[in-house]
Amino acid sequence: MNIESIINEDVVSITNCESEPIHIPGSIQPHGFLLAVTVVDFTIAYCSENCFEFLNKTHVELLGIKLEDIFDKKDILNIEQQFNNESQELARPFVMNFGEKSFHVTAHASNEVIVLEFEMFSEEKMELPDIFIQMKRFAYYTERADNLQSLCQDIADETRSITGYDRVMIYRFDKEYNGEVYAESKNENLDPFLNLHYPHTDIPVQARALYLRNLVRMLVDVSYTPVPIFTISEGAKNKNLDLSLSNLRSVSPIHLQYLKNMKVGATFVISLIHHGKLWGLISCQHNSAKHIPYYIRLSAHLQGIFLSSQIDVRQTADEFELAKETERKIVDLQNLLVKNQNNITDKSTLIKLKDLINANGVILHFNEANYIEGSLPGAPEIEDLVSWLKLEKGSQNFSTHQLHQHYAGATQIANTIAGVVYLPLSNKNCIVWTRREVEKNIYWAGDPSKAIEKNDENLLLSPRKSFEIWKQAVKLCSSEWKTPELKEAGAISVSIQRQLHLADLMAEERRYVSLNEKLQKSNDELANMNWISTHDLKEPLRKIQMYGSIILEKDGAIIPDSVKENIFRMQNSASKMQVLINDLLTYSKVVNDEKKLDPVDLNTIFQDILLDFKENIEENNISIQLHHLPIMYGIHFQIRQLFLNLISNSIKFTRPEVTPAISISSEIVTSNKIEFESQRFYKIIVKDNGIGFDEAYKEKVFKIFQRLHSQAEFMGTGIGLSICKKIAELHGGYIEAQGVEGEGAIFSVYFPVDTQSF
Repeated sequence: MNIESIINEDVVSITNCESEPIHIPGSIQPHGFLLAVTVVDFTIAYCSENCFEFLNKTHVELLGIKLEDIFDKKDILNIEQQFNNESQELARPFVMNFGEKSFHVTAHASNEVIVLEFEMFSEEKMELPDIFIQMKRFAYYTERADNLQSLCQDIADETRSITGYDRVMIYRFDKEYNGEVYAESKNENLDPFLNLHYPHTDIPVQARALYLRNLVRMLVDVSYTPVPIFTISEGAKNKNLDLSLSNLRSVSPIHLQYLKNMKVGATFVISLIHHGKLWGLISCQHNSAKHIPYYIRLSAHLQGIFLSSQIDVRQTADEFELAKETERKIVDLQNLLVKNQNNITDKSTLIKLKDLINANGVILHFNEANYIEGSLPGAPEIEDLVSWLKLEKGSQNFSTHQLHQHYAGATQIANTIAGVVYLPLSNKNCIVWTRREVEKNIYWAGDPSKAIEKNDENLLLSPRKSFEIWKQAVKLCSSEWKTPELKEAGAISVSIQRQLHLADLMAEERRYVSLNEKLQKSNDELANMNWISTHDLKEPLRKIQMYGSIILEKDGAIIPDSVKENIFRMQNSASKMQVLINDLLTYSKVVNDEKKLDPVDLNTIFQDILLDFKENIEENNISIQLHHLPIMYGIHFQIRQLFLNLISNSIKFTRPEVTPAISISSEIVTSNKIEFESQRFYKIIVKDNGIGFDEAYKEKVFKIFQRLHSQAEFMGTGIGLSICKKIAELHGGYIEAQGVEGEGAIFSVYFPVDTQSF
């Protein structure tokens, strides 16, 4: 049988200190011994070297044999039952006998083995009344303590009374896991550590992780010699034994040296857990070696459990007064906003907004303008800060009392802005509360920058040797934002968003009123122009045409041909202007007429239109195909005007070499346009085989005064199709054009099927 030690002999250097495997040291403290047995048959797979001192058997004799060969089978069955019925990751206490010796045993699962840790059982007993008294005393402390720190002090005093250690500290972590001595109970001859700070490097990440799993840790003697653990090499699948939950686990050499530098002889540590995180520690220290039995450890652990249960309650109580005051301020501000809904940017509102969370300044960024109140830097600095916050934080809330760690420009404005609370109100609006720099001194137990030192020759690590008070002046930081302040800031943001939205609506309403007034004025002017067009322009044109005819009739024989030609041109231009005026009046009438809908039979409409064009149709031998059309709701004369224009165009734009043909048909379709959301329409199709047009102009043809052909080719004003488009839109529909140059055109007019009014 080949037996070997699993002690971890790796040297901790500057390159691997952060990953020191403190959970698998391969050794234990000597005040007890360790056996690890297989889950299957309780065969001893691991054994500490010091077993002989307790069992009169060496590790060589113990490895490979079954546990029942040493201890009473009844005790072993008890352990087996416990591990079959309960969670594996739980250390449970037992009592086991070996001859006349009794051992206190804790057992826990570790991978494929059960780790058993043995300590000599104390003859002293803890009677039930002692636990009752302890709980009663804690209830008394809870009732009399005004705040969390006061309660922590009571717990420190009680824990020192229970355990007998020289010093008991309640150690609290900040967000970066730097520690502060929050409460302290000590012998009179010891220097005080109260309020001293310790850097996060004193308790590295892997140590904090173990404190979360193993809530009680005792170091009996910092000068102990580690006891190695042995295993059978060929039988062990994994030679490393995870001792995360172990009571006897050996301690990191760096931590031992750290304690020796502090002149501490023994420690006992209880974890304080809050919301699943390590809030702090109850740290007990003794100047010399000290061992306390299991029941005292349990009693002290109860103190930690009591305190952990009170952390949330007490922190809430400590913040209650601030929360109550802040709530009063938010009610005042909301009342102010309700009474005067247009005062969000007023000075009185901004002052209350600033004072809401005890800020030194406030910036309300609204519609690209900054409304400010309080102690703030100049406008360029404010604009730069707001722009950075909107760009970097966007729609995310952000708060910090150390702005310089995030924003490069913070060092220049720290005298007015060192901390901020940023709340986005929309894509373009936000509110920023600010606090100025507050310089303060932090007292460290030694220089935190020299928490770990290294030997330049071999890069070995060594904890600092000096714990003399070291003062650090902290600058560029504001006072921290408290939880109630941040909560109320978030709560008021909803009211502010509503108020800004209301301000936007009121501004929009004012703008619409102004636009409506301008529009009304324009309509009045247009109505006046219509009157001018109807009376003042038509009459001179009529007279121009009349006098031209009189001249030609009376003096035609003596007038030179060149003069006659000019008179004809003058009359022709007057006629064109007359047509243009009539079309403009038609367009104006379409836009401004009262929208009263009546049933309109499209069959009758087209029969009347074709009757109007009877002579043109017969003269040009035009083929007409009129299919059955629906009855729809609309304005009769407008519908007639629309299709009159379309038929007129089809008759006008024919090809000389082709027999003209016009087809008029209909169908019910579902629109594919997004704005009509699959609405049903009557689709009226007017198709001809005329000159057509380039498909690129299918939108352009509907623009007013837009012509695709010269006046010499085809007469017209370019308003007809614009009138068609406007009539279709006024009926809740639309018109589309398709064309192939030299082949013909198709105009499709869409009217809603279910519309009887608009």
